[in-house]
Amino acid sequence: KSNPLYLLVETQGSNLEHDNSKMDAFLTRLFESSTIDNGFLSQDSKQIMEMWKIRESCNPSVARAGCVYKFDVSVPIEEYMDVAHEVNNKLKAELNSRSEDDEITPVVCVWGHLADGNAHINIVPKLGTFDKDKSLAKLIESIVYAAVLSRKGSISAEHGLGQSKNSYLSKIKTESTLDMMYQVKKIFDPRGIMNPGKYLPRC
Repeated sequence: KSNPLYLLVETQGSNLEHDNSKMDAFLTRLFESSTIDNGFLSQDSKQIMEMWKIRESCNPSVARAGCVYKFDVSVPIEEYMDVAHEVNNKLKAELNSRSEDDEITPVVCVWGHLADGNAHINIVPKLGTFDKDKSLAKLIESIVYAAVLSRKGSISAEHGLGQSKNSYLSKIKTESTLDMMYQVKKIFDPRGIMNPGKYLPRC
């Protein structure tokens, strides 16, 4: 199948033989229902470490390809990969409409925590180019956040909102919610001297 997902599941229990038996039965049911194409259980701690090593190699592998633009978002599980496909298609179209060179094919990689919809979207717009482009970063950001928000996802997931995303607060919070946030801020910081503009945009 095209665009497969690879899911790493780690469990803990008090009886290894019993736990492995349950996981084996679980995998069997997934095979029989055609939910998965392949899968296997680790046989020892060495194999567990090898599996995690593959997962943890995602960041350095992408970094070797070019300048990486990273996004920490959450989306509905059933649309987990749809966001990546939309971002890839729109970014490819935008990049090629602006370039007179050979066709540009961006790389969009996704990994994260599937159970809660947390997606780490990593984008290399131009393979072999390692310099950060601020205007390109803005373009990519607008494409990614538009794809996420159109699915009622969140532009902030496990790493929080941070000051780099606070300009989007008005798009993800209602006016009344924002007003309440400013009121709470004013109670604890009436003179506006505690990290002004770091989270809530300046009034």
